[in-house]
Amino acid sequence: MALVVYGVMRAADCPSGLSVEWRGDTFEVHALSHEGVCALVGDAPDGPVQVRRDALLAHNEVLHAAMERGPVLPLRFGAILEDEDAVREELLGPSAPALAARLDVLMGKAEFQVKVTFDSDRVLSSILESEGPLADIAARVRSLPGAAGHFDRIRLGELISQRIESRAESVEAEIVGALEPLSVAVSHGQRQHEWMALNTAFLVDDAHRSEFDAEVDRLGAEHAGDLLFRVIGPLPPHSFAEHAWEAGAAWA
Repeated sequence: MALVVYGVMRAADCPSGLSVEWRGDTFEVHALSHEGVCALVGDAPDGPVQVRRDALLAHNEVLHAAMERGPVLPLRFGAILEDEDAVREELLGPSAPALAARLDVLMGKAEFQVKVTFDSDRVLSSILESEGPLADIAARVRSLPGAAGHFDRIRLGELISQRIESRAESVEAEIVGALEPLSVAVSHGQRQHEWMALNTAFLVDDAHRSEFDAEVDRLGAEHAGDLLFRVIGPLPPHSFAEHAWEAGAAWA
């Protein structure tokens, strides 16, 4: 029977089984061990795996439950192997020592995603107040009828986008500069929309978590009103798992 593979753990930490409840569904997960490491697997659904928000969240819920036992290397959602032999021979067997070493390094660490967005009204007001030429263009656009101001409106939008990008780069440099010393590693993600100033994952050691949290709180208070901070974590280390060893998995 085909198996969904959720992640890999050290055999000593691996639960013999997990029963995870998520929004009325129960996910039964069991462990397959091989040479000091184990894979967390469950029965694959019939037909292709559909990438839906609830399915992704359920996948992450399994990984969160496993994290309570020890470090986890997560596989991306949708990793399927043919059967138990394939899990041992294609996933665990070729890389068991490397996987064990990577898991040892992740012991006592978790991922925290820091997402920061601008208050759109305040950043626009600030840009126009600080740059006279842009304010003049904005005033001209407001004074013209729709069709007559078309090209000025486009130019104004381009100039404002450039200023927002520049401010986002400054915000990113400040926040990463403050949080990176409290982290083991940093993974920079793409900003998801024009008002996002930062989308970055930090791998944080348990010993420095309170300092990390305090620094995020300080930054949030310092920029209150201008920036909105959102911290997601602790999470399995999706951004730091180095997924090259997933190449043997069949993707639905």
